[in-house]
Amino acid sequence: MQNLLVTIVGRDRPGIIYQVSRILADRHCNVIEVSQTTLMDEFAGLFSCAMPRGTDPDELDRVLGEALAGSGLGHWVKAGTIDNAPAMLRDRLEPYVVTLRGPDRLGIIPEFSGIMAGFEVNINNLRAVSMTGGQDGNSPQVVLFFELSVPREVKQGAFRQALNMAAEEMGMEMSLQHRDIFEAIHRL
Repeated sequence: MQNLLVTIVGRDRPGIIYQVSRILADRHCNVIEVSQTTLMDEFAGLFSCAMPRGTDPDELDRVLGEALAGSGLGHWVKAGTIDNAPAMLRDRLEPYVVTLRGPDRLGIIPEFSGIMAGFEVNINNLRAVSMTGGQDGNSPQVVLFFELSVPREVKQGAFRQALNMAAEEMGMEMSLQHRDIFEAIHRL
């Protein structure tokens, strides 16, 4: 089997997941994982697939182009082989969640993502939500959720301290939890 990554972007509407997954299934590409989001009425989706050997990624690209023509959706197809190295690397990683909450301001994401990059921590998922609130009820506030892969050799105390210092400087609350603990606490 080969790996295939299909990226779809464009104006959101009902049926995009169905349309793309149907095209992939009709070409015997098994969808293994999907990550999809919508921001400001724009859709972005990543479809990771197992593609049978002998399937031509360029042909799939052509078929997607024809099927999506006129829909306002763009697509990219990237093919490769399944690599066991990432699985071996994942054994050296721990899943963590960082939650930040406080006044919305310029530079929050580069500040914290820079700290994470400095510790060789990978951001797997990031969600930022802005809202009004604060003590006066009208100040812009933001909540950010970073899902991370933290190498086991990272010194947890130093990482936590760096995040805390940045949060304090920006007047934000910060929480760093192992994903298992985060999910147990937030389970309904």
